[in-house]
Amino acid sequence: MNISYIWVEKFRNFENFGFNLSSSHKFKFDAENRILSKKDVEPLPPNFFGERINDVVGVIGKNGSGKSNAVELVCKLLKGAKTSLQTNFFVIVKEGNKLICHHSFSNISRPQADFEISFENYIGSINPLKVVFFSNVFDERRNEFDKEVSDISVNNLFNRQHFLRREKITDFEKQIRLIKSKIFSSLNIDLPTQIQLTSKVWINRFNASHEKNIYGGNYRVIRELKIIFRDRLRNIRPENKFIHLLRFGYFFEIYNIYSRRNRNRENADRVIFRDFEQFIRSLFSLKTEDISEKLIDFLYNEFSNMDLEQPSIISERQKLESEFERILKQIDFLKKLKITVSELNIEYSSEGARSRGIEYFIFNYKSAYSKIFINDYITLFGQNSVFDINWIGISSGHKAYLNLFSSLYQELRYTRQNNLLLCIDEGDLYLHPMWQIEFFDKLLTVLPTIFSGNIQLLLTSHSPFLLSDLPKQNITILDKSFTGSSQDGIELRTNTFGGNLYDLYAEPFFLGKKRTSDFAYNKIKSLIDSVESKQISLKDKKGFMKLANIIGDDVIQFRIKKILEND
Repeated sequence: MNISYIWVEKFRNFENFGFNLSSSHKFKFDAENRILSKKDVEPLPPNFFGERINDVVGVIGKNGSGKSNAVELVCKLLKGAKTSLQTNFFVIVKEGNKLICHHSFSNISRPQADFEISFENYIGSINPLKVVFFSNVFDERRNEFDKEVSDISVNNLFNRQHFLRREKITDFEKQIRLIKSKIFSSLNIDLPTQIQLTSKVWINRFNASHEKNIYGGNYRVIRELKIIFRDRLRNIRPENKFIHLLRFGYFFEIYNIYSRRNRNRENADRVIFRDFEQFIRSLFSLKTEDISEKLIDFLYNEFSNMDLEQPSIISERQKLESEFERILKQIDFLKKLKITVSELNIEYSSEGARSRGIEYFIFNYKSAYSKIFINDYITLFGQNSVFDINWIGISSGHKAYLNLFSSLYQELRYTRQNNLLLCIDEGDLYLHPMWQIEFFDKLLTVLPTIFSGNIQLLLTSHSPFLLSDLPKQNITILDKSFTGSSQDGIELRTNTFGGNLYDLYAEPFFLGKKRTSDFAYNKIKSLIDSVESKQISLKDKKGFMKLANIIGDDVIQFRIKKILEND
């Protein structure tokens, strides 16, 4: 199955908007006369883009031309358009050699065609088809896709209410899974070698009044313990500091979650933490290490001896059993922490002081032992709020690369659909130009190893790098000046595939006639105007000559110097 063409009467900045997604057929819809026409284009050689990549369309245009809106529209039309769009529209799909037009029109007749095509009423979704949307752009935009569209974009990050929920996994956990897979080596991406855990234990996430509400009658004793414990940790070894911070932070993470639940129950029905204040007061006279171990032992006793037959929680039994099983695994990890951490070389640093103090723990990700430790930690504590975890020593582009391919790997590796439309909006954003050049080739290499069905790609960019990888029949151009439909690449005078990047930059939808940036252009223009005025003092002449010497265009530099020397 291939999605070949869409048309919509109105969607945001688009009116009477037609959009071709096929490289071998170009459609056009005359909305006034209700006539749909088709122009056939010589197909590309078989497997031009590689195994199972059926077709690719690149959407090119300046910022603000509507590229993101166009991709979002495609996703909405293919899945759940009846409820997400209140307008007339149709979608043309190619199945084998057969063209089918799925249409939705109110109060007007369906289109007529001057070629062979069957018409069917749009019934809610185009199937069998998996639609995946990815964007590297983080602008808090909500796409509100139908649930059948897999939105794995940065904007759609999981709202982490607390770390016991496991419906989703963190981006970092996805990246670790990709790195551990066989696919990672084919990407030829440098393996990050250092991981940084940033402690959030002492950060005041709540004001005093909110904390009093959370801790209730235990507020003062908890606050006192935090002050004592923090002071104890100031001058100890990084390994021990990490152990005690993780245990301490984890303990109160669990306490915060279950104390909220307890507030909704009568004292007699409380599930855990019944003798909490007495326990906390018993810690004040203990050594730091003993406090750390007592906290974890207390949690172990609470959760391992839980009576799940209590009337107040019997309805939650299945959910609680799953939660408690996970918590006991986390507790077991924390109990063994002193032994496992002793083999690790942990670097420590800090910034700020008191409530603004931040502590960093840096782990090496080179040795097999440290990898096992980090992998186990991520699996158990990936979503907790005790530590933030991230790579260090890599660029934002490197992170964006990892994020894209790890998200695709996580989403597609267990998919059983036969057809995939993968929509990537600005996938090369944040990437170094060298990586932008490699981006499309890596995508074509990796996708067939993750997904075993037919693949169609829809990519947007405002960079010429993608343009040079695509024949012009695989390109659609958007511009604010276009009325109605987009422009098909077959109308371009230039053959884009394998084209010179500098020549492609000169196309109207990139730089047009511009050859330099505005600041340099205005500076040079002002210089030329000044030297041509023929009223130049000796002092000005020296300044103009200095400026001429730093101009990169040899012709312009020669011209200015010639005028100055002849003056």
